[in-house]
Amino acid sequence: MMSRSKRVFIERISSEYRRPSGPLWQPAVDIYKCPDGWTIKFDLAGVTLDDVQVLIAEDKLIVRGVRRDTVISEGWSYHQLEITYSRFERILKIPCDLSSAEVQSESRDGWLILHLGCV
Repeated sequence: MMSRSKRVFIERISSEYRRPSGPLWQPAVDIYKCPDGWTIKFDLAGVTLDDVQVLIAEDKLIVRGVRRDTVISEGWSYHQLEITYSRFERILKIPCDLSSAEVQSESRDGWLILHLGCV
């Protein structure tokens, strides 16, 4: 169930997860418990699905990527910058068995919405 006809790549990795180096910002998240699992909504305005990676490592859900400033052009200088443009990462522990969870993703109006089919 994807909007915008793009898919987020979801990868299961070993327990030896290493965080990328450098400062990372963390997007805001809402987590909902549903009858068939969990729905997790990430605030990722301005981030394309091509720049998002979803990883599952044991009991951790890891969403990382980059927000790029695509508006700036050569010869421009900034007057005021409040939006964070750089790499991001958010690691969440979800209280269910993620090793066998079905994961569906959706992108809608600046939200990345993940549906985890586990209880």
